[in-house]
Amino acid sequence: MLAGFSRNVSHQEIERILGEVEQWYSTAKDQAGVDWLPLKGIENFLFNDLGYEDVDEFEDAIQGSFESFLASFPHFEVKEEDGKSYLKINEIKKAPARKLTLSVTSSKQLLDTCLLKAVDAQVEIPHLEFVIGPEQKRHIDSLYQHIAEAAENIEQHAQMLGDSPDERAKVVAAAEGLRALLDVEEPFELIVLDPQGLSEFNPADGVRIEEL
Repeated sequence: MLAGFSRNVSHQEIERILGEVEQWYSTAKDQAGVDWLPLKGIENFLFNDLGYEDVDEFEDAIQGSFESFLASFPHFEVKEEDGKSYLKINEIKKAPARKLTLSVTSSKQLLDTCLLKAVDAQVEIPHLEFVIGPEQKRHIDSLYQHIAEAAENIEQHAQMLGDSPDERAKVVAAAEGLRALLDVEEPFELIVLDPQGLSEFNPADGVRIEEL
C-alpha cells in the first residue's frame, strides 16, 4: 500500500485524502448498493472538504491525475466505461499476526522511512520501555513524526497532571527520552506488534519479520 506514498506529497496529506475517499466510498456504497461508483460523485465533495478549489488545483498538488493517484494503492480499482471513470475499493486482506523489527541507526533513516501503523498495532521502543498503543484509526507517517507525535501527546498529558508532581515528572522524562531518540545518538530498535498483518514499513530494507 505504501508504494502510493512515493509521490512528493506529505504523508499527512495523502493519508487525509485516502481517509476521505474511503469514508465517502463506504457511505455511497451503502446508499447505492453497488461496488463500482462514479468518481465524479466524490470530486466536488473531496476537493471542497480538503480545501482545493477544483480538480486542476488538486491534481497539481498530487502531481498527477486523480485516477492515477487512486490506482497507485492496491486496494483501489479504477476503470473507465462509456467515457466515465469508476472506483471500487476492495477490503484489505488480513494476514497472520506478526512482529516487525527495525534497527534505527540515523536521523535520516527516521525521516526517510514511512510506517503504516494499523488500527490495532502497537509500537514498542525497548530502549525506553515505551509503547505507542493502538489508535482509533490507521496512522501513516515517517518514523520521525510517529515518535515526535508520541512525545507531544505525553507532554500534553503531563500538563493535565497538576496535582501529581511525581507522576508528571515521570511523564516529562519519557517525553524527553523520545525527543532524544530523534537525534539517534546511538542505534535503537523499533518493534511493531501487528495482530492482523496490516502494518508496513517503506522502505522495508532491514525489517525483520517474525510470526506471533
